[in-house]
Amino acid sequence: MDTLYATPVDQQCWPAFLEQLVRVSRSRSARMLVLDRSAEQVTSSAKINIDDGAHRQYVDYFVNACPWRPELREKPPGRLYSTYLDFSCRQKRFYGTEFYNDWARQLDIHHGVCGTVYQGEDHTIQLLVQRTDGQGPYDQPDTDWFNHLVPHVRRAIELCRHGERLRWRGEAGSVAGSRPYAVVGAAGRVDYLCERAQTLIAHEPALIHHHGRLTLRPAGLRDRFQQLLDSVLASAGRGWGHAGGALAVPRLGKRPLVCVVSPLAPEVARALLPGGGRALVYFHLPEQEGRVDEAQVAMLFDLTPAEARVARGVAEGRDLASLAGDQGVSVQTVRGQLKAVFRKTGTSRQNELAARILKSPALRPAEPAPITLDRVR
Repeated sequence: MDTLYATPVDQQCWPAFLEQLVRVSRSRSARMLVLDRSAEQVTSSAKINIDDGAHRQYVDYFVNACPWRPELREKPPGRLYSTYLDFSCRQKRFYGTEFYNDWARQLDIHHGVCGTVYQGEDHTIQLLVQRTDGQGPYDQPDTDWFNHLVPHVRRAIELCRHGERLRWRGEAGSVAGSRPYAVVGAAGRVDYLCERAQTLIAHEPALIHHHGRLTLRPAGLRDRFQQLLDSVLASAGRGWGHAGGALAVPRLGKRPLVCVVSPLAPEVARALLPGGGRALVYFHLPEQEGRVDEAQVAMLFDLTPAEARVARGVAEGRDLASLAGDQGVSVQTVRGQLKAVFRKTGTSRQNELAARILKSPALRPAEPAPITLDRVR
């Protein structure tokens, strides 16, 4: 229990918990799998006593070749089930399956308990524990013992997710400052929406927050927003090379609202936290923003006037093409200027550069005015 409840502080404790679970239950191995909602594709996992090659084979193919899996999808979540007692595929039939002969047999896996311990809107988390032939099947007292533990496993997962949401929220708020912002996952799923963003969305027809997802109303912008979000999130696990980008959202009688999408990179791979990384989506309201002093940017970071213009533009959510158009130069020229700005400011991504400038004396801040927009849905 101590190890289980240490997982919200250090998720590297999950393998240690599984190791203790295997030892106490006299088992061979164990896995915790994060799958999609339909429980067909594994997105992340923690394991013990399964070598990496065999586990990769399982994740890539044998997870769906397991003869117990179709029936497991139909069983109520929140408990584990003995493969010996609770499934229609009996042991003799199991020994004739592809799953056993091509995968489990080489690992001396003959028996198991398995079940869905946690289910969210977009994901399913399952716990699986296995025994060898010599260790014998899991009988009813064994299964009951596991099911006394399941509520604690669920609680630990909930605490892990809550802690991670707080971390994302703190990191996002640091970058966004007083701006309206949201922490967003795959398909625009919102993990956190600050109060100023809630107010903005409630009054701005071009922004939509519906069924827990954030998007833009104009069809063309909606597609571009989703493509940008997908690009940012797809870089998870590969160094987060995507620097993010910005979209100008037209508003009736006002300057466009600028929607900025930037990566929130996880510090380490986080088992049992589905959905990969998260993105920070924040909004520039030109009439309420402080002013970036271009001359001060140049002085603080030893930039040329052209480099300072690029730095200011990035801080204000401008894309490189529009900056090139303003200066009458090619996008390639602006990219070269941006590289010089990165070097001089000690940054490597546009969102890092924007954060550095917006936290520096170059920002002439204005007190954040209340968001009071004209149109109300």
